[in-house]
Amino acid sequence: MVASNSYCNSIHRTPSNIDEVINSYCCFVLAGGKSSRFGTNKSLALFGGQHMVLVVANNLQAAFGTEVRLIGADAQTVLETRLEFYSGPREGDGPLAAIIDAMENTISDYFVFSPNDTPFFTSSGFLALQDRMEATPADVVVAVDDSDEAHAHWLLSIWKKSTCLPVLLSEYERGVRSVHGAVEGLHIERVAFDAASVRNINALTDLPDQGTI
Repeated sequence: MVASNSYCNSIHRTPSNIDEVINSYCCFVLAGGKSSRFGTNKSLALFGGQHMVLVVANNLQAAFGTEVRLIGADAQTVLETRLEFYSGPREGDGPLAAIIDAMENTISDYFVFSPNDTPFFTSSGFLALQDRMEATPADVVVAVDDSDEAHAHWLLSIWKKSTCLPVLLSEYERGVRSVHGAVEGLHIERVAFDAASVRNINALTDLPDQGTI
């Protein structure tokens, strides 16, 4: 288990000149939530012969070159994947709570999140989000479906801690629990991807090998 206020062992983008600021990125897979529609533990369903949560973690690691942590994972997932994990004080209160817990208890400039059920979103997708973050004054960069750009995939995203955490925490303490309901006032950049790459796995039949465990 990761200790509170730990540093993220994150990659720093190499600057093109000595005056450029180097930023740190920390990666989390959101592994909590009940899989009632799915019928079993989504994280441990097989995708291409590998636990789905590991596919997601490997995509993040390939993009950022850093260890990837789970947040909200159950004991079985932690045991079988052997990934670092963090369990915060707001455990079980939804993805907004998990995002706040991750930011509040880890030292990093930027936080990259992915749900455990988006194995089609590859390292190139995460790098596209990072490129947009570094090219704009964004507080949040989020993936959207290119066929419906109003539909933001809030859990496929990068967040700037210094500007986002105070806003998210304030909204959470006001009683807001949805991610989309807590971002008012933040500078949001959307990056469009094809629908296939951002889709969630919602049923065993969505998996190439039928999700056997």
